Amino acid sequence: MSEMIDNQNTELVLHDEKPVAQDSGRREGADDYILPQDYLALSRSIARVEGLLDAENEALVGKGTIDFEESAYLKGRAMLDLDLAGKAVGAENLPSEIVVRLQALQEKLSVNMKLLSTQLNAVKEVSGLLLNVMKEHDSDGTYESTIGSW
Repeated sequence: MSEMIDNQNTELVLHDEKPVAQDSGRREGADDYILPQDYLALSRSIARVEGLLDAENEALVGKGTIDFEESAYLKGRAMLDLDLAGKAVGAENLPSEIVVRLQALQEKLSVNMKLLSTQLNAVKEVSGLLLNVMKEHDSDGTYESTIGSW
């Protein structure tokens, strides 16, 4: 797997399949290399989105609280950063470990969508119930249209 040699990005980042280049100069076969700063930006972007999804998913299953407006903003920003970092590297140059992390991230996004959908449906149902109670409370029965069982 990956191993960072130093913090200043002056050495190569090692990984399974494709070498990671140190400099940005174009050369023959340059598509086979990923700059360390691009690799790190992509890796950090994935980690950021994972963290946000984990926090929101935990809150959605009742293990915490979350401000959904702020969470949506942060997720949107993190996904934009991930998109930009991915474009800098290029889909054809992704190391296998990044592909695996992106597949896991896709699973987390799928779970998040299902949880948010469930939450939204519950809110719709509760708001419908409240609306019916309010209508019944405000009505004197004069204009009720339900006569019989039809």
